[in-house]
Amino acid sequence: MRFPEGEYFPTARKKTGIAIHHTVGGSALSTFNYWLKDRTRTGKRRVVGTAYIIDRSGTIHQVFDPSAWAFQFGIKWSPARQMKFEQRFIGIELASEGGLTDFEGDLYSFDRISPKTRKRRDEAFDYGKPYRGYRYFDKYEMKQVDSLIYLINHLCERFSIPRKVPFPPFDFYGDRIENFKGIIGHAMVRADKTDPAPSEYFWDRLFDGCRLTLVPIESNDKGGSPVPGSKERESLFAANLGEVMRLSVGAGSLVKGLLMELERRGVFIRLVGADPGGRRVAYEVVAGNKDLIRRLAAAMGFQRRSDQVLQVNHG
Repeated sequence: MRFPEGEYFPTARKKTGIAIHHTVGGSALSTFNYWLKDRTRTGKRRVVGTAYIIDRSGTIHQVFDPSAWAFQFGIKWSPARQMKFEQRFIGIELASEGGLTDFEGDLYSFDRISPKTRKRRDEAFDYGKPYRGYRYFDKYEMKQVDSLIYLINHLCERFSIPRKVPFPPFDFYGDRIENFKGIIGHAMVRADKTDPAPSEYFWDRLFDGCRLTLVPIESNDKGGSPVPGSKERESLFAANLGEVMRLSVGAGSLVKGLLMELERRGVFIRLVGADPGGRRVAYEVVAGNKDLIRRLAAAMGFQRRSDQVLQVNHG
């Protein structure tokens, strides 16, 4: 599956990023054939595609040399900004049906209710809440993710691409990541996209397998501390839970709620020195925008919220 001349731009460009997509299609071949037929109303080639497609079997298909490029994002920026962004990212598609529609207890792909588009539930995962209009998504095959990890590692080494990912990985950032260097998802620059699917397991596997660093986008260009990895987050959560349990029930509940709100925004703190049965706990910032801590604490009703101490009004 190689693009013929005219279906991509062969001129080599400097690569500083990798973009992950899923096809919303059946197989790698069906997506490849769709790209070949994709034309404007006047019959002009759209020159849309990605350098790689990973089939459900885990087979990696190189559509064109990764130093070359084609349009992959469909972003509506100025032509100069769009071109610069498109040229520096290597695109990787995962063959997948993407978001699934839940209708009368059955799941369907491609937003079409038909026996031909029915999807088995054991082939889908439940995000638990709507994400860009879908709650259920086609599961990526284990072999696909294995191949994706291999390919990302290969490309990072070949092109010296930073092993960084914006955090949280499911958020929409738009042109806030216009200058980001590292690994992104299509959904980060398009609010109407869901790729890659919002699976924490998927991103955790990439993080561990590709030695990635999660970076809060707010502090990405300000030299902020990187977000701790999945294992570090688990260790931090366990330590913080121990401090929360030492507080009074009401105070502990409020502090735990603050921790959850901070984590959603890519801010992590380490609790220390909780007053046994009391309402006061000290903390230190691990990663993220420290100004958010005081602002959120104030909004949630904390009595005191300095750069080192949190104190609850009651409880």
